Amino acid sequence: MNLDAQVSAREAAGYPPLRTYGVCRHLIGMWKRLGKLIPVGQRGRSPLYRWGDVLRVERDTRLRAGKSHRSAECRSCERASERCAA
Repeated sequence: MNLDAQVSAREAAGYPPLRTYGVCRHLIGMWKRLGKLIPVGQRGRSPLYRWGDVLRVERDTRLRAGKSHRSAECRSCERASERCAA
């Protein structure tokens, strides 16, 4: 696993271990807005993040809270999947 690889929020959130902890692309966007995660590039309109930085922020946030990020699915992700299924 290359920790210097650049990934989008969608790609990072699709990684199974992060999904297990309740990480979604909206949470990654919130980390960006809070200044916890700094984009290192851009692909089209999508900001790219260093993979090692995403893993570090996820771990630090989870350990500080003492639990996973969400006990239920992200409501925004849930609505989007409902629209795609319809």
